Amino acid sequence: MAEPLSPEEFARRLAAIGVSLPPEEVEEIRKVQPKIAEMLELLRSPSPTLTAEPAFTFAVGAAE
Repeated sequence: MAEPLSPEEFARRLAAIGVSLPPEEVEEIRKVQPKIAEMLELLRSPSPTLTAEPAFTFAVGAAE
């Protein structure tokens, strides 16, 4: 896992996007920022094409 951003760099990035939070919250988010970045990389991965997904059809019989 990567190291968290420095407090100065993290504050600069928050200011650049217009986020204003209490200092305690900023520090908590800064500490977990590397893990959040890892999760975002997973979301950015190309998803499989629709043809890679199996197609299923379900037939529901009449209740007797």
